[in-house]
Amino acid sequence: MPTPRLALTLLSLAATALIAACGGGDDPATDPPTDGGGGSSFTATCDTTAYTAGSVELPTAAQIAAYAGTFNGDEGSYNMSGVFTKSGDAALVIASDGVLTYKDVEYEPLSICIEKVSGAYGKIMYFIANDKGHFDVSDEEDADLGQAWGVSPVDGTTVFTKGVK
Repeated sequence: MPTPRLALTLLSLAATALIAACGGGDDPATDPPTDGGGGSSFTATCDTTAYTAGSVELPTAAQIAAYAGTFNGDEGSYNMSGVFTKSGDAALVIASDGVLTYKDVEYEPLSICIEKVSGAYGKIMYFIANDKGHFDVSDEEDADLGQAWGVSPVDGTTVFTKGVK
């Protein structure tokens, strides 16, 4: 069985081949940009299979842009008792098209989804950075978590928390 990343790559290649065979795509005169600006070729997608059915959807370009910004926070780890130990500072930058920059490295998210309904932590947008890391970003600030938190895409174990704009 292929790994999820390999399966995603194969699926993307198959979709690209199908679109090319049908004569679609990549005509700037007829295909408007879908990335929210900046001229990049990144287009957000949402893997809804990773969430409770019906709970998330693909955010609009305007929703992604509303969550954009620089979130300064703490890096570290939690022990078995849930106590956080800070090991350093970190910044998460979300571009208006959803591309992430963390510790000066750019990541095109594998998936960006937004909750359909606001919950206890506000309305959260989920960014899957790569096969190691992810970030949850809320439209509200929580006293303990901040507005952005997750797991570092650098090593997949270091925690990012208390991110605020």
